[in-house]
Amino acid sequence: MTDTELKRRKAICEVANVSDIGDLSDGFHTFNGLYYQRMILFAALVHAYKDRAWKSYRHEDGELCFGGGWFIVGIDTPEGSYTYHYENKYFDRFDCVELPTGKHWDGHTEDDVTRLLSLPTLSLDEVRGVGTWLSDEEDTALGMEGHCSKCCCCTPNIRFKYCPNCGAKMEVSEDA
Repeated sequence: MTDTELKRRKAICEVANVSDIGDLSDGFHTFNGLYYQRMILFAALVHAYKDRAWKSYRHEDGELCFGGGWFIVGIDTPEGSYTYHYENKYFDRFDCVELPTGKHWDGHTEDDVTRLLSLPTLSLDEVRGVGTWLSDEEDTALGMEGHCSKCCCCTPNIRFKYCPNCGAKMEVSEDA
């Protein structure tokens, strides 16, 4: 950030009577709050589209994002990729493959956010996943029917079509 930009930010903070530009509010939300919400929503999208998502501490040229302390996360859509940068403290929020370097930037800008709407619609089963009911001696000793292969939730004496804990669609075996 240049000295001119820093002076401008400081002047805005003084006029608005806030100590940090992220604390500026429209009366309902602060910049910091909106950026946090965007991060959580993008993390949820990445989680739903793990097979299309990636993250890296480095840009495609091998340089650390913004000199360090940041990472890039992206989703490859039918219309091209879309990426955001976040502070390293949020790295584990993004459940996707970590790459040694980020993918090639195709020139997308914030105006291209609509690319995210081109992602194929997922069925509930794709979002929730598919699991099976597993049984072991411990389940039997506890009087339980079994536990979910995805979240280990135990169920008493009944096999549900969906796990009541994680929502996974349960495959039914022939012998069940």
